[in-house]
Parts: sequence; structure tokens; C-alpha cells
Amino acid sequence: MLYLFSKTECGPCILVKKYFAAMNDSRTESIKEVYLDDGVGEETLDFARKYSVTATPVLIVTDENGEKVEEFEGGVPITKNITRLLDTYA
Repeated sequence: MLYLFSKTECGPCILVKKYFAAMNDSRTESIKEVYLDDGVGEETLDFARKYSVTATPVLIVTDENGEKVEEFEGGVPITKNITRLLDTYA
């Protein structure tokens, strides 16, 4: 599973999402977006804590048991690796 942790007003987050859209690859739809905007529920915050997410954007790849397999923090690392990640995990 691929999770993109982001915020609505985060510049790099917006650029990552625009990059995904420009890829025109339907596999990007399999990426679950987790918004960490102010006022999110405790369940969402606990989910972010589980993977030690403290900044955005962060892309977390998990195995079928929910264990973290890979992590990419920041727009450039995410966009540089997304095709390989989709080929491997999507």
C-alpha cells in the first residue's frame, strides 16, 4: 500500500499531486492520501504517528501487514521514485 501524507496548503505537497496528475498513470489512483491539516481526527494523527510522519509530503510504502517497507520525504525524492514504486507495489 502507498500512503501520501500531505497538507492542503503545503507547496511541495501540491507539486507532488500535480506531478502525479501529469504522469497520466491510473496507478497513481491507488495511492491513499492522508491529510494532516489542522483539525484532523485523533485516528488520523495516530496513523501518522505509527509511521513516524512529522513533515509533509511523505510517501510511505507498506507491506500487506502494514509494516513500513520504504519511505520518501519531500517532493523531489517522491517524484524521482514514484514510477519505480508503482512498478513494484501498485
